[in-house]
Amino acid sequence: MEIGTLRQRITLQEHRTVVDEVGNHNSSWADFFSCFAYVNLASGKEYGVIPVTGEEQTLVFILRWCRKLKELNSREYRIMFEEEVYNILCVDDVQFLHKKLKLTAKKEPRG
Repeated sequence: MEIGTLRQRITLQEHRTVVDEVGNHNSSWADFFSCFAYVNLASGKEYGVIPVTGEEQTLVFILRWCRKLKELNSREYRIMFEEEVYNILCVDDVQFLHKKLKLTAKKEPRG
């Protein structure tokens, strides 16, 4: 993998449940790890009825493997990229070589 292709800054966020002083469980996302990644469109489509049209984007994020990312999974983590939220669909340690991770993620609709 050429380092020069890792041009886009991404932030991985971890889901946490916090219990307040009264005992209420609050769900929140906290920044976990930030790095540079290669980002490419995996698929995209438009849906809806005119005049309202939605967009669905699936991106592939390729980043260098490191020990901190060993426990990364699609249930407890998500990606922030260009101020958009992407839910991780698949985490792939390419050929199990611990050299690069391939994350497939779908853009979370807003509004």
